[in-house]
Amino acid sequence: MPKEETPSCAVLVVSCDRYRDLWEPFFALFWRYWPDCPFPVFLGSNFATHSDARVKSLTAGEDQSWSRNLRYFLDAIDSEYVLLLLEDFFLNRPVVTRTIIEHLNALHALRGTMLRLYPHPRPNIRLREFGSIGLIHNAAPYRVSTQPAVWNRKELLGLLRDSESAWEFEVQGTIRSQAKADGYFGSYRPIVPYCHVVERGMWFRSAARRYKQQAIGCDFTVRLVMGRFTAAKKQINNWRRWMLDRVVDFRLSLSKSH
Repeated sequence: MPKEETPSCAVLVVSCDRYRDLWEPFFALFWRYWPDCPFPVFLGSNFATHSDARVKSLTAGEDQSWSRNLRYFLDAIDSEYVLLLLEDFFLNRPVVTRTIIEHLNALHALRGTMLRLYPHPRPNIRLREFGSIGLIHNAAPYRVSTQPAVWNRKELLGLLRDSESAWEFEVQGTIRSQAKADGYFGSYRPIVPYCHVVERGMWFRSAARRYKQQAIGCDFTVRLVMGRFTAAKKQINNWRRWMLDRVVDFRLSLSKSH
């Protein structure tokens, strides 16, 4: 029996002009850690473009909402799947192309909507056929998220509502996704390893310290570094969310295995 062809996929980095100071360091690390990326790479923004021949810029015009911009970017891409990334998720370890393709093929074989490539949060129900991949229960919080993930492009378009911010898309998109018992999957280990560098327009302190030491094009005059109190609050909130994820994961894992 002939081997099934890998479905078409593109990398889409979702951004906007207000974050263009992150593009140079993002792509410096992207190509450092994934030099053999086999997919076309797109950068979505408003009007500004990035001067890298390996990256095709998509410009949506005036910033109306995160979801509307994303719809424009997705409409401009003709691949069956997209690997969705954000510009403030800097790759920090090598990405193995073979592993990405294996997960893309798995999502295609499962006829799924999404396969999250970073376990935050983790899937809830192990799949017998795929040891490293699990099903995300339709009652799981953040079933829909902006974590690195491979999406069926048309299914993602159907999930979008043009008025929503990225945060609203995660919350409301998760609710909308509950209509499907199946289709949402995740990896139990980081397939796209990254460092989250900016939140609410400010550099995380640890990320600022780390990337000041690297000549990758960071401009620390554009945005502030997060204060100690804000950083401590963020760390506590992350710990609480991690604990909640573990509780939810335990409860949902008691469901019947897929």
